[in-house]
Amino acid sequence: MDRPNPDLIPLKNRSKAAALALIWPGLGHLYQGRYAKGILYLICIFGLYAVGFALGEGANVYWTWVNPLRDAEHFRLYYLGQFWVGLPAWPALLQATLVHLGHQPILDGFMAAPLLEPGMNDEVRGVMEKVVNHAFSLHQKYGGLKEVGDIYTTIAGLLNVLAIYDAFEGPADRANPSAQASSSTDATAKAEEIGR
Repeated sequence: MDRPNPDLIPLKNRSKAAALALIWPGLGHLYQGRYAKGILYLICIFGLYAVGFALGEGANVYWTWVNPLRDAEHFRLYYLGQFWVGLPAWPALLQATLVHLGHQPILDGFMAAPLLEPGMNDEVRGVMEKVVNHAFSLHQKYGGLKEVGDIYTTIAGLLNVLAIYDAFEGPADRANPSAQASSSTDATAKAEEIGR
């Protein structure tokens, strides 16, 4: 089966493809017309994220605006990887910003950090108490599976970083396949000669 020549694949706007891949896994590749790779990234990366999200019942993807040097306990290191999944993880950033600015989280606290702070007003505290109780019940209910969900969602984000790079750079350079073939033939011949 003949493979398409990477030099003949129109990559369109590389920056736009990378931005689309950041927004949703595989979207940049679909934009470029690289449908097989786009669908593969969409299914694998988003699927891994969705499984991890389901294991944590949605309470394992959240962000907090804290200084990690002053409050390491509440710093959410996992979110630094989860962020790169794109749009599926970004509501956590919106929720954290709303709470940090003293506003009530939207969507009944969906993807809000399970934290109660002394300065919260009563409305915000009411929503956040439900979020904290839900997160605590997950640890009791699932134990280590919640942490597996954290890892799955984080790995999905880190894999999407590679997909973003691939959307920007395009297929691997195969400018001279005949030179690669002849060098592998030479290596095989040398190995056979040594084996004799």
